[in-house]
Amino acid sequence: MHPVRMRQKDMWSRTQFHSFFHAVPVRVFNVAEYRQRLCGGLKDAEWFDLSNQEALALRTQCNQAAIRDMELFLSECDNGVAILDSTNPTHQRRVNLKTAMHNIGAKVMFIEVYNEDEQFLASHYRSTVQYSADYAGLCDISSEMDFRKKVEKYRKFYEPVDHNGNHEDESKWTYMKCDHSKQHFVVHNVKGYLQQKVVNFIMNMRTTSHAFYLTRHGQSEYNDLGRIGGDSGLTVHGLRYAQKLAEFVDKNIVKDKDGNDVPARLWTSTMRRTRETSQFIKQTTIRIRSETDPALEIEWVQMRPRAWHHLDELFAGSCDGMTYEEIEEKFPEEWKRRNVDKLAYRYPRGESYLDVIARLEPIIIEMERHQEPLLIIGHQAVLRIIYAFYMGHSRSEAPHLSIPLNTVIQIAPGPVECKVTRTVLYSPLEGVSSDGQDEPGKLPICIVADDPPSH
Repeated sequence: MHPVRMRQKDMWSRTQFHSFFHAVPVRVFNVAEYRQRLCGGLKDAEWFDLSNQEALALRTQCNQAAIRDMELFLSECDNGVAILDSTNPTHQRRVNLKTAMHNIGAKVMFIEVYNEDEQFLASHYRSTVQYSADYAGLCDISSEMDFRKKVEKYRKFYEPVDHNGNHEDESKWTYMKCDHSKQHFVVHNVKGYLQQKVVNFIMNMRTTSHAFYLTRHGQSEYNDLGRIGGDSGLTVHGLRYAQKLAEFVDKNIVKDKDGNDVPARLWTSTMRRTRETSQFIKQTTIRIRSETDPALEIEWVQMRPRAWHHLDELFAGSCDGMTYEEIEEKFPEEWKRRNVDKLAYRYPRGESYLDVIARLEPIIIEMERHQEPLLIIGHQAVLRIIYAFYMGHSRSEAPHLSIPLNTVIQIAPGPVECKVTRTVLYSPLEGVSSDGQDEPGKLPICIVADDPPSH
């Protein structure tokens, strides 16, 4: 059995997921970072040998320092979640951790990640050394060899959680065992809402990342009139953008750099303007290998549109279809409240950003579950939230992020961070002054630049 450390991106996503969607204070305590601060950078594989008593004492010191910080964090945040990013390879070390957490009244859930797939492990090792601070500036080949030696050192004394009844007390613990390469999971003694949310999210994660493409619909008739919400169709400019988007899809999403077919997905909201923006995207049929049975070929419809109510724009309630000037004139107190706290403000009989965040949680689960490139044609408020989640922005920052019209935003999740590429597909020659959603007191901004705030 190969114990596998979760990649930093995976750990970051889990942290952001619970703090972003459930407002739970979450902090990661990475023991490797404590080691780097206490002992410096690169340590060769011999430093991780169990017989190296001096190194063992230092590693134990680092682990204890992380646990002390966890205790402090949890004592300050009664509803907090502390993630100890560490191997915890022996029963005794897990007992020490559980005892420390029990003393402060914290519940403990162990997550064990393992894998026997050599192809996956080779990719994981390369990814780890490429982004690890321990191997910064060193040769990739020698770094990978050293990392493999470290893993072998750990294997010699690694004790799987609750393995063959070797430690009877572990059979009463809460834990989850994960082998994503086989989609095999063991969930044991998991209780409570938050623990079940953790299990659900991990089970839907993939070991390989794929690109997400986010774009707003083309300019709508309500955009042109300066009205928010509604269910209007596209203007001439919106239709031209839709055609440009279809060309972009053909060249960049459904084909790889060598021109080979790549299975890809398309999601829209249920609203007219997003569906019209997708109308020129081709739905061709290709044949792909079955994920469960590689010997079997199945038909795949490229970019078959799937409409989600979850992706509908923030509903402005009594203000739907109005201009911002009309809202300020008719509902002056509402306008003031919105300007004070845009995240929590709820339109009369409508929604707030917090409401939209709640309904987008299943969308994030689905985005994590799939492995094909995904294009989402959506709305500014909805895409702000999705973008904020993947880019590590806070909930309070989400309502103010720039999601311009006529632009495709590509998010490529990586082991450490998400890479973002913005591509402007359409610049109207007539010089349309705005996307129709300027707020009073704001200078008009060209629709191909950062858009003015809306919703």
